[in-house]
Amino acid sequence: MRKIVLFVLWIILVVAAVGSADEYSELARENRLLKEEFALARNPGLYFIFDLKNKKILLKARGMLLEEWRIEKLHRWGDALPLGALTLEKKSALFPPKRFKIKPADEESADTPELDTLELKDMPSAFTLYLDRGISVYVRPKPQSFLSKAASLGHSLVWYLAVPMKNLWLELRQKSFAAIEVRLTDTKKARALYWALADGTKGIILP
Repeated sequence: MRKIVLFVLWIILVVAAVGSADEYSELARENRLLKEEFALARNPGLYFIFDLKNKKILLKARGMLLEEWRIEKLHRWGDALPLGALTLEKKSALFPPKRFKIKPADEESADTPELDTLELKDMPSAFTLYLDRGISVYVRPKPQSFLSKAASLGHSLVWYLAVPMKNLWLELRQKSFAAIEVRLTDTKKARALYWALADGTKGIILP
């Protein structure tokens, strides 16, 4: 009987030790992320936070929340995500917004060329964000029409076939790779995200 009691106490101590180690690791992780955000907040520019656990994307400046996007669905491939700050290297879309070249008017002509301004409706709703350290974020809106559902099906083929093959190829070459698929609630939200994130914007991804 005494041996059983000692064995049970030993199990309790082991479980408590493991739990304490997990709590310490989580606290250390949160402290590291707070330090990273504090460093971003010290600069005057905008920065983003992809909070994957709570399924939301935040746009901030000086620690102040400017905009928030709710993530409808989320999928991931590849390596574990880094805890440090990341830089948006470029945005890619099948139909990126384009500005038309403005030809200067002749000196003799009184006509003034119309300015070509891009609006929110001109932004793509399906695009990819390429971050440093080999991280790609695929952004898609929730399909609502027949055409959007067909496009979503095409993207699913890419996501479940091409992306895993790329992951395997880079893994064999010992290169880091991580892909995240983010589906937002509607087209307008997706376009607003494309509009808000400029090349060179820094941010953090919270796993």
